[in-house]
Order: sequence, then structure tokens, then C-alpha cells
Amino acid sequence: MPASPAARPAPTPPRLAVEGLRIDGRQQGRAITVVDGLSFELRPGRMLALVGESGCGKSLTAAAILGLLPWGFRITRGHVLLDGEDVLQLPPGAWRRRRAESMGAVFQNPLTALNPTLPIGSQVVEAARLAEQLGREPARARAQELLELVGVPEAARRLDDYPHHFSGGMRQRVAIAMALARNPAILVADEPTTALDLITQAQILRLLNRLQRERDLAVLFITHDLSLVAEYADDILVMYAGRAVERGEARAFFSAPLHPYSRALLGAVPHPAAPEERLTDIEGLPPAPHEYPPGCRFAPRCPRAGTVCRHEPPPPRVGDGSHEAFCHHPYTEGP
Repeated sequence: MPASPAARPAPTPPRLAVEGLRIDGRQQGRAITVVDGLSFELRPGRMLALVGESGCGKSLTAAAILGLLPWGFRITRGHVLLDGEDVLQLPPGAWRRRRAESMGAVFQNPLTALNPTLPIGSQVVEAARLAEQLGREPARARAQELLELVGVPEAARRLDDYPHHFSGGMRQRVAIAMALARNPAILVADEPTTALDLITQAQILRLLNRLQRERDLAVLFITHDLSLVAEYADDILVMYAGRAVERGEARAFFSAPLHPYSRALLGAVPHPAAPEERLTDIEGLPPAPHEYPPGCRFAPRCPRAGTVCRHEPPPPRVGDGSHEAFCHHPYTEGP
């Protein structure tokens, strides 16, 4: 008898699980829903890329799981499970402590993430010093260790430098060191390379990738650049107008995207091996939150849309068990 296929190993339990997240707010006096029914998981040693056009809800999702939603926005439905505990049910003080113990964040602009009036050495270990009651010299040693970890040259000498003494790429390394100061299990990187040149982008992402492997970090990487996702991410979740349209393993996504929106996004990425190929574009614009249609939100721009798409929200369609699209008429073959 032929040998039975090896069973797929059980997946590592997620460090963070977001279930049915809904974020409401107000815009120009109108009540709006900016994120609707979003679910995903962050697992140790893996990077999930959250991608989509500007305004789709990526950064608000990150702010929600960090407990940092701006004024006027709030989570009205769903769960955020940190190691199985729903942190949305915790009192604010307990949630802040859990966040500080378990999560670090790297934001888009490293200059605004740093205090221009304080030396970077004191900023890097501020949170750890408060939590661990470190004295001045142990705190400096810890700051030097973290700066060396993220590749800041001559770290000991630069502890007393201020943010304006550093380049953009070095400031982002300092911001990453700050995010790692309390040894978090989860790292949220919200477009951490947008303000950087291409060479520095690659250096920062290689650094994040190395830290992810060495520290078994669960990483949420928010970006609109699919070329970066292809190189660094393990998993992907594509958003459109506040909803997930496709999610799964990055390798499966890039070999055979299922959703028409995903395929259009990939068609807009230039390929160095075929520079003569014409890039595709997507006619029209994403709807504003107060204009979301009742069915599939991509239907007004979708070449495959039918009557059902315009009136009924799409169901999930499963590919090979690790890749699914929320679409009435998904593609079933590769590009």
C-alpha cells in the first residue's frame, strides 16, 4: 500500500488573534465604519503583511490592537486576544501594562517618534527603566546593548547624541531599539520605511527580518508596497475599504491571487525582467466610508462583478486551506 501523506504539523498558537474587529468613528458629522469584520492572527517567528490602498483602514487597525486609536474612533465589535486573553475586556490600566509587556511598535516617521529634546540613550530604555527600576549605569549599558543590536555604529559614543544628529535610517534603528527595550513578543511596524530611500529601506527590513527570526517575534508589517511583501513577509492580508478581501500565505498569494482586486494590485507592480510590459490600472477610486455599497465594496471597480456582487456581501472562498478570498467570483487559476 502506498504510504499515507504526512500530516501537516499543527500550527503554532497565535500570540495575537483579532476576531471580527469593527472600528467606528465620525467624519464631517456623519457616523462611519472604517474597519468592518476584520480577522487575522500573528504567530511567533512569522511576519503578516497588511496591505491595501491609502484609507483602507490599515493604520487604524494597528492603532486599535495597540490601544492607541485617535480621538473620535472606537472599537464597537470584536475581540483582540493576546495569548488567549481578550484585552478589550481589561480595565485601561491593565491593558496598558499588558501592551507594554508584550508589544512594541515602530511608526512611519522616525523623527516624530523620537523626542527632539532628549538624548537617544535615555529614550531607548525609558520604558524598561521604569518597569525594571534600573539605575543610571545599568540603563546606559542596556541602551548601548540595544543600539548595537540594531546596528547603530559606535553605540557607546552616541548615547548622548540627540535625534537630529542621526540620519533617517539611523533614527529608525533607534526607534526599533526602543520598541525592543522590554523584549516584546509582538512587533507592529506601521509603514516603517516610507520616509527612507531604497537602500535604507532594504537595510531596515533586513534588520526587522533578522530580529524576527532571532527573537521569534510575531510581526505585523503594514505597507502598500507589494515588492517588499514578496521579499520579507510570510503571510498577507489584503484590505479594501475597511474589509479583508484576501488572506493567506504570501507564497500562495503571489503565485495565484484569488481576488480581482489583488490581481489588479499585482498587475500594477513593475517587473524588472519585463520592463516593456504595460502596467494595469484600476479605474475609479475607493469609496469613502459613508459611501460603502451594500454588497462587495470593490464591485463598482471590478471587471468580474455581477448582480449578486452589488447586493450581497461576499462569502469566503477557500483555496488550498491556507489561502482564501472574500469574493463571489474569485479566480481559480494562476495569472
